[in-house]
Amino acid sequence: MKTLLIIWMCLCTGLCMAQTSVGDGTHVTVHAGENPLETLLTEEQKQSVTHLTVTGTLLDTDYTFLRDRLYGQLDTLNLRAANIDTLPDIRTEDIWASSPNKIHLILPLNIEHLGTNFLSQFSGYNIEVTGNFPTFGASFSTPPYSYGIKVLLSEDNFSYKTKISKTPDKVPETYYSSIYSLDEETLYYMNIDDGGEYTIKEGTKVIHGTAFRNLILTMSKLILPASLDSIGDYAFEHTLCLMPVGYVNKPYPTLGHWEPGIICEAIEPPKLGKDVFKESVLMFSYLYVHEACIERYKQADGWNSAIEVRAIEKMGDYPHSVLPLKKGEENISVTTTPDSYELTFGQKPLYMEMYNTNGVLLTKHPIESSSLSIDRNRLVTPCTIVCVHFTNGTTETVKLIP
Repeated sequence: MKTLLIIWMCLCTGLCMAQTSVGDGTHVTVHAGENPLETLLTEEQKQSVTHLTVTGTLLDTDYTFLRDRLYGQLDTLNLRAANIDTLPDIRTEDIWASSPNKIHLILPLNIEHLGTNFLSQFSGYNIEVTGNFPTFGASFSTPPYSYGIKVLLSEDNFSYKTKISKTPDKVPETYYSSIYSLDEETLYYMNIDDGGEYTIKEGTKVIHGTAFRNLILTMSKLILPASLDSIGDYAFEHTLCLMPVGYVNKPYPTLGHWEPGIICEAIEPPKLGKDVFKESVLMFSYLYVHEACIERYKQADGWNSAIEVRAIEKMGDYPHSVLPLKKGEENISVTTTPDSYELTFGQKPLYMEMYNTNGVLLTKHPIESSSLSIDRNRLVTPCTIVCVHFTNGTTETVKLIP
């Protein structure tokens, strides 16, 4: 009888340990799923935990507890060993009710999809892919959740390949990375820096579903390769892509004016999945293709949603109503203060235009002095694009962050 009692006590102790947390005050591991996560952490752990590892699964209420109680203090949320294939949708009103949090999020090995708005609750975060590469749900927050996102592969994840590229218009130390399949025929994701030219490598045949969904390609151009055959569902939904005035970069010359766009080198229009360009870049930008296949793109569903399909071969032609930037001119000096930006002009200015990242004109007015102060509270998120036109026929653009 005494032996049976000891065995029973050991089993109870083991069950209790399986349902409670272990670790010191800052690094905690918990097996969740049967009882609410909130009940598995001690009050001390709730106050001090910065690195939380979850095994098992999570209840619906656990995500609310994480968002409302822990996200503000967590540095890392490790779900690698959790039995979760879908991270849930988050209501837009819940996103607006809380401030974004900076967390290193380690995804489960068997993850398949991140739900609507799920990542909108984070800001400046890294997502670490440990197993499958997920698709991303739509985002209805402002700005879209993927602004500033960096997707990483875990050190032992050999399912994919990361290609590092120099950003042509920046110092050599600046890079952007793309995640491809091992055969490099499928692009899964591209980490976007702030501005520049982004090229999907030649030989790529498929762009993964939702690969660019909700991204902001601020002051950038995106080049799709001649080898591209198809693009997956929602790949560019809610994607914004802007080109600065007078942007000069190889292999394509400056467009010479405000012209967001995508350059597609494929002769045959790549096949499109469901809602690839829904409410995204092509609705307010130009599509550049080879002159010989313009008509094919104009007749191809999805691709013909562009404002206009133009020839790559004529990209150096400027509209008569817009003056190109003279290369080498630097007529704007920007000084940052806590409450404003101070702009000083090296040439006599004529007028200023301010745009949001959708390319929508916010304001336009003359400039009558050699300097100008812009209050930060006048700016819109994620940034405001300021275009200054000078009397010498040049136009310069600066990006100001609120």
